[in-house]
Amino acid sequence: MIILGIADNHDSGAALIRDGRMVAAVGQERIDRRKNSSAFPWGAIDEVLRIAGIRPEEVDRIACASHFTPATALRRFRGLHQRAKEGAGQFSYALNAYIAYQVALRETGLYVVESDLSRELLAASLRERGFRGEVRMVEHHECHAYSAYRSQPHDDALAITVDAMGDGTSVTVSAGEGGDLRLRYRQSGFSSINTYYSRVTEYLGFKAVRHEGKITGLAAYAEPPEELLAHFREQMRFVGPGFNRTNYLRRQSRQDRFFSVLGRYSREQVAAALQRNLEEQVCALVAWWVHETGRPHLALAGGTFANVKLNQRILALPGVGDLFVYPNMGDGGLAAGAALAVSDVGPERLGDVYLGADHTERECEEALRAAGLAFERPGDLPARIAELLVGRRVVARHAGRMEWGPRALGNRTILYRPDDPSINDWLNKRLRRTEFMPFAPVTLWEHRGACYRDLAGGEDAARFMTVCFDCTDEMKRLAPGVVHIDGTARPQLLRREDNPEYHRIVEEFHARTGIPAVINTSFNMHEEPIVRTPSDAVRAFIDGALDHLALGPFLVEHPGRT
Repeated sequence: MIILGIADNHDSGAALIRDGRMVAAVGQERIDRRKNSSAFPWGAIDEVLRIAGIRPEEVDRIACASHFTPATALRRFRGLHQRAKEGAGQFSYALNAYIAYQVALRETGLYVVESDLSRELLAASLRERGFRGEVRMVEHHECHAYSAYRSQPHDDALAITVDAMGDGTSVTVSAGEGGDLRLRYRQSGFSSINTYYSRVTEYLGFKAVRHEGKITGLAAYAEPPEELLAHFREQMRFVGPGFNRTNYLRRQSRQDRFFSVLGRYSREQVAAALQRNLEEQVCALVAWWVHETGRPHLALAGGTFANVKLNQRILALPGVGDLFVYPNMGDGGLAAGAALAVSDVGPERLGDVYLGADHTERECEEALRAAGLAFERPGDLPARIAELLVGRRVVARHAGRMEWGPRALGNRTILYRPDDPSINDWLNKRLRRTEFMPFAPVTLWEHRGACYRDLAGGEDAARFMTVCFDCTDEMKRLAPGVVHIDGTARPQLLRREDNPEYHRIVEEFHARTGIPAVINTSFNMHEEPIVRTPSDAVRAFIDGALDHLALGPFLVEHPGRT
């Protein structure tokens, strides 16, 4: 059985399952080089088929994520969809109207008509491209839930999804049983968590639905004043079994009662109160449902769980056992979730997410020659990279299959030693990134206990950099460049079997320095997607003035250094 999953809204993409195994998954943004691209994922579809060696007519089933997000009219007029996405801010009444429309469709059951129209439209487009398989529409949050549930090992896991909104829904809770999920609770897009974090992100001058992670980083620089925290609790709070509701028929503006109060505080205080309240209220939701169902093992997905500090707080809750956050937890993961939802795949621990394309030596060499770069081919490249890191050189790495999801996990990565506390300033400037965003460490699995506290239940999630931990005193001493101001870090815990060559780089660095971790940050310039091809890598390497590039088996020194 060959199943193609596609997602065609925000952060669109494609994924392919063959005979019960996920063999390829790619985000459209990596193809068209537009961050969080909402273009129809033809490029990603072509890529996953090419990776798997599959022709369109061989696909048995096509699973499309979301019944009516986007609406059929936006699916029909793709240009309008892109303009609406780029032009409407979080304070636009058009957003409120869209929320109300989606909720009305869902609550009245009329979404079935919209879903059927979308399926016919998509099926016709796919037939023009040679696809003959059955087309199924899969509910947005069902895709999120199955992406997490079927990528972890517990049959009885509790799957919780929280995001702004998809298919008129913001929150679901489902119980695993016999390899499938049974919905226990659903809350509409009128939930107060819809737009909660994104509107304040935009209010603070950042780009909503993209820069929420910056707010999480900024929040560590202040303690939230109690009166401001109380103000946020009025806006969004857990009331059991879900969150309070908001009237999205009423327009919110920067001048209304809630936002006018925020102007009295610094942006760090606002971020801190926003983050603290999110942690309190979502933890209350999770704790309520863990107690209600008696299920300790969690499978989480949805954009809200991109918040790694929140995930740390959830892991610490009494009664929580194992915590797994799907590595591509936002809408970028919907394509894989759709394919998993209509498959016979049972819950199984995720091996890795190296699901994109690899590139041949010839492709790498051609990209280097086209750029006029001199290069060498070291006999022991991992050891050579480790030596460069010891010598305080920044090394970009493009090797093996590209990662699926928002995190660089070694194959499209920038590496540096972690003991330079000034790294946050100067490397962020080179990459044109916000200076308060902390870098993350890749840490050898066998040394995890010496570096981080309270790992139990979160180690599997940390293989994919989806949770924070408090750092030990030894980690703070050895690697101050990756320890955030609040004493935490967001590590990638690296097992040898997950990526042997990457593991060996860190192992060789540890042998030379006694430090079992290296800085790992995504290989891209600010506001660009992570690099995909050798040509992408060469361009970002030159633009970022990075010291060295390890491209496939080749090693390059930046021409500006010679």
